[in-house]
Amino acid sequence: MKPIHVFIVSACILAFGERSFAGDGPVYSRYGIGDLITYSGNRAAAMGGTGIASLNDSYFNSSNPASLAILSRAQYSADFQYRGNALSDGNQSEFLSSGNVQSALLAFPVYEQYKIAVGFGFTPLSRMAYDIRDEETEAGQDIIQIFDGSGTLSSAQMSVSFSPVQSVYLGATGHYIFGDFDRRQQLQYAGTGFYSTDEDKIVSMEGFAFTIGGLVEGIDKLTGLSKQNHLNVGATVFSGSSLDTKEETLENFITSQETTTVTYGSSTIPLGYALGLQYQPSERTILTGDAQFQQWGDYKYLGVHPSEIRNSTRFGVGAEFLPEATFGDAYFHQVTYRVGAYTLSSYLALNGQTIDEHFITGGIGIPIFFSPGSEARLNITLEYGIQGTTSSGLERNNITRLTISINGSDTWFIPTEID
Repeated sequence: MKPIHVFIVSACILAFGERSFAGDGPVYSRYGIGDLITYSGNRAAAMGGTGIASLNDSYFNSSNPASLAILSRAQYSADFQYRGNALSDGNQSEFLSSGNVQSALLAFPVYEQYKIAVGFGFTPLSRMAYDIRDEETEAGQDIIQIFDGSGTLSSAQMSVSFSPVQSVYLGATGHYIFGDFDRRQQLQYAGTGFYSTDEDKIVSMEGFAFTIGGLVEGIDKLTGLSKQNHLNVGATVFSGSSLDTKEETLENFITSQETTTVTYGSSTIPLGYALGLQYQPSERTILTGDAQFQQWGDYKYLGVHPSEIRNSTRFGVGAEFLPEATFGDAYFHQVTYRVGAYTLSSYLALNGQTIDEHFITGGIGIPIFFSPGSEARLNITLEYGIQGTTSSGLERNNITRLTISINGSDTWFIPTEID
C-alpha cells in the first residue's frame, strides 16, 4: 500500500470506527468528558509525551503547531494503539483491553521563503468506556445496579505555521471538536413487587477552539551563551471552547411508557497552556522536558461545574538517541531509540483523593523504506503506568499502551519560492 493510501484509510477508520470499543476502560472515564488523551504522535509518546520545543524535519509534531515550519518535505503519520487495563479495587481484579486507530496526520511546506507549512489531521481528545455492575442486598432484597458508558470526543484540525525571522517559529491550529457519549444506568430487582428502571443519557457536543504556539531555536546561541544551537524553548496556549451540547434522556420505569427529555445548552472546555525545552548536547542525543496546565476548575457541563473536577497539571521528560546520519551504515545504527516518563495530576478528585497517573515510556524508530526524496519509518512505543489508587474505596488501573505507527515523508511538490 502506498504511503498516502495508508494515511487516507487510517483517517477513515478513526472518523467512523472509534465507537466499536466500549466497556474496556477504567471507572474514572465515567466523569467529566471521560479519560483525557494528550497524544501528540508516536515519537512524543515514547519520550514521556514531550515535544513542545521539538523541531524535527522527519516528523509531524502536533504538540506545537509552530514546529511545522521546519518541514522541507510532506510528512504523514497514522497510529494504531492497543490498550490493556488491569483493574483492581483491592478485593477483585479484572483485565480489559481494546485497540483503535489513534490519529492520522498530514503536513507539508507550501512557501519556502517564510517557511510556511500547513497540516491536517484527526486526533482524540477524550474517551469514555466503562461498564460497572454493583450487586447489593438491602432489607433482604437483592439489587443490581448497572452503569455503563461509551463515546469519544475528537478534534478535526488544520494547522499553519511560518518563520517570520530566522530561528523563530510561530503557528496556530484550528480545532473542530465533536463527539457524543452514551451513559446508561439500570436498577434491577431480583424479587417481585419491585419495578426495574432504565435511564439512558445520550450527549452530543460540538464546537471550535484554537491553539497558538511559538518556538525559538538555539536560544543559547541567540543570547550569546553558546556558539552553536543546543537549546530550544517553546510554548502553546489552548483557547478553550464553549461546546454546543444536546442531552437526550430516555427513561423507562417499566410501569409507565418510556419518556424522552431533551436539554440544550453549552459545556465549557477550559483554557490550557504548556511550556517546553529541548536540549541537544551532542549530534546524536536530544533531551526534552514539558510542563502542561489546564484550568479544569472552570469546566462546566450545561452550566454546572461538577464538584469532582479540578485543575490538572502534567510534567514529562524524554530523551532520543538518533541514528547515524548516513544510510550506508549497519542497519542497527539507523534505529532511533527513545525513553521518557511523565506524571499527571488529573482533573479528577474522588473521595478526597486525586486521581493521578505515573508512567514510564520507551520506543524505537525503525527504517523500512528509503529512496531519493522519500523515506518511511515504523515507530513502536510502549508505555506502562499506574492510574488511581485502591485506598478510599477507589480503583487502581495498571495501564499498558502499545502504539505502532507508520511515519514518512515525500517530496510531492516543490514549495513556492520568490524570484
